[in-house]
Amino acid sequence: MLALITEAKKRADVAAAKKKKAEDAEKARLLAIEQQRQQDEATTKTADEERNQRRKKIFNGEWRAKTENGKMEESENKIALYLSRFTDLLATCIAQLEDIHSLDDAVQTHKRAFDQFNSRLQQLQQRPVTALDAKSSNTSDRLNALAIDVGALKDNAQLQQTATQQLEQRICVAAANTSSALRKTTPKFDGPKIFCNSTKKDPIPWFRKFELKLQLHHVSEDKKDAYLYSRSGGACQAWLDNLLSKYGVVAADLYTKIS
Repeated sequence: MLALITEAKKRADVAAAKKKKAEDAEKARLLAIEQQRQQDEATTKTADEERNQRRKKIFNGEWRAKTENGKMEESENKIALYLSRFTDLLATCIAQLEDIHSLDDAVQTHKRAFDQFNSRLQQLQQRPVTALDAKSSNTSDRLNALAIDVGALKDNAQLQQTATQQLEQRICVAAANTSSALRKTTPKFDGPKIFCNSTKKDPIPWFRKFELKLQLHHVSEDKKDAYLYSRSGGACQAWLDNLLSKYGVVAADLYTKIS
């Protein structure tokens, strides 16, 4: 009986030892897995930091290289040039606005002087003609008054002439500034030509667009026929060729033969 108890105890001790050994092995395995995970995280974090440092170095190096090559200075020069042009344009607009106000004032002054002249002239025309007074003093007074009236009329006329000359000068200056701003440019046409055999295009909208583009580029009347000939095709160009052959001129001189 004692031998059985002893044998059972030994077996229990062996089983407990095996179980403890298995638990220790599992703990060791889990600990190794956790250590490997922590090591992987540390490696990944280190790699990310190194990558960020390389990016910063590359970015700083490229920025420094651009600065050394003068690209930054070139950009600053362009910005300064644009600001200068904008300032000049704003100053031009302000100056033209002042010129418009000055022209308006000159027109009002001219109008007032003209109204005064007309009013004085009407008063003289409406003055009744009376019989000559026998007394020489009355005649002398009337002659003096008439001379004063004539002098006033001359002064008003001179004022009117001066105001008119100033107004004409201002208008000429404004017209010169406006004409210099509206410079003729060469229009560029895109899309198919009119009356081409390969494209069936409605001529009315096409011609309206064609006329609008010529107006926007301030093309003179003597050049419109040449532009029309260059953008024509098919039946339209054949018709223009017949006109050129009939009058013996080129497309640029066709406006001198037809109206």
